[in-house]
Amino acid sequence: MKNNKPVKLDDLVGEIELQIEDTFTYINSKTGEVITLMREEIGAAEDEKPLENFPEWQRENIEKAISIIEDEDEVYIDFTLRNDYNEYEIIQDFIATLEDEDIRDELYDAIQGRGAFRRFKDGIIEQGVDKHWYNYKESKIKELVIEWCKEHDIEIQ
Repeated sequence: MKNNKPVKLDDLVGEIELQIEDTFTYINSKTGEVITLMREEIGAAEDEKPLENFPEWQRENIEKAISIIEDEDEVYIDFTLRNDYNEYEIIQDFIATLEDEDIRDELYDAIQGRGAFRRFKDGIIEQGVDKHWYNYKESKIKELVIEWCKEHDIEIQ
């Protein structure tokens, strides 16, 4: 289904970069809005719990969750790409692009076992390749988002 309004690429990339547990992301194909909801908000909508049982700041999201659940016109598109995005694989691919064999070896060692992400982040800073990593990661996320949007016939800007 072709959406009526383009979705901002940066909004979608930002959602993937956040990767917050127990959240779900949807695109409103009519407005281009990117909506992130917590599991609790979706549960409240599904269970039809009274809005007054929730703090004011959460009520708007529960109302959006109700709209998504009751969406018979297929206006909302699920953009929860948690299973399509694997940062560990991107890290491995990034390390393989590094020309300096010593840096590659050090970073490969860093990403083994518990605490791999922390050691990797410390290692890229120590080796001075952190900016290179963040640019690489962003470009890979953009590729994933662009491909996903093409597959789902969603226009991006």
